[in-house]
Amino acid sequence: MNDMNDPSIDTQRDYTTILEQQVEEGLMALRRPMSGQFISGLSCGLDLGIGMFMLYAVHTAVSGYWDEPTMKLVTSSVYTFGFIFVILGRLELFTEHTTLAVLPVLTDRASLRELGILWGVVLVTNLVGGALFSVVAVYAGPALDVIELSAFREIGDTFITLTPLATFTGAVFAGWLMGLLSWILTSAQDTISRLFTIFIVTFTIGFAHLPHSVAGNIEVLTGLLAGAEYTLADYAVFETLTILGNVVGGVVFVALFMYGHTVRTAEEQNVEITPNTEDSPTEN
Repeated sequence: MNDMNDPSIDTQRDYTTILEQQVEEGLMALRRPMSGQFISGLSCGLDLGIGMFMLYAVHTAVSGYWDEPTMKLVTSSVYTFGFIFVILGRLELFTEHTTLAVLPVLTDRASLRELGILWGVVLVTNLVGGALFSVVAVYAGPALDVIELSAFREIGDTFITLTPLATFTGAVFAGWLMGLLSWILTSAQDTISRLFTIFIVTFTIGFAHLPHSVAGNIEVLTGLLAGAEYTLADYAVFETLTILGNVVGGVVFVALFMYGHTVRTAEEQNVEITPNTEDSPTEN
């Protein structure tokens, strides 16, 4: 049988091409100087806040005027803005391609130490950037007369009232979706396709009210700063469960599953996976 006429071989080559590109993206993130990771991660946390600011502004503008389903559709659409900015801007977002940086480790092209450093730097800077934006937003929103403090509290409360199991489970789904987003964007070449893909995935996260460690950091922290009735300990529990859930969703349900089925099928169909091995990742 001629392999050239077997569509399953072509499909598998598509899978392996995406895997190879994802490994290269992961290596680029791992090889980036720590100063670059720091600045990119901090900028990401700040820029993501722009979408959250619009979310609060729209929530304030339409609350009491529109019915709940319409309001949810509109605010979920606005929720996507920050993600569009940071992902198309190629900033380091913890739950997007950063979680898939585990792929170079699986292919023996990077170490767990390198992965741990990348995750630590990006996560901390994302959270710090979001925290800085939260402080500014709680002051600027009311000062500009576009956001009421009650909007910060209401949105923050919706996450804090979730049970720990619901928070973790929802965060797994959010991490899963963000990992899939990174995988899908690898095969989306034009800007319109990428924009639409980002919108669909992040709209789903917003509409389904799934906890996202970086966006949720802003949503819960602004509520706390605006006088919500939960505590700093409640915020810490929420953030810890959300980070763990996002990691499980992105690493287990995307990185490990995609890697496993791609490599296993490639072996069965004798399709060679040929990663670029010109050099090895540098130590940070």
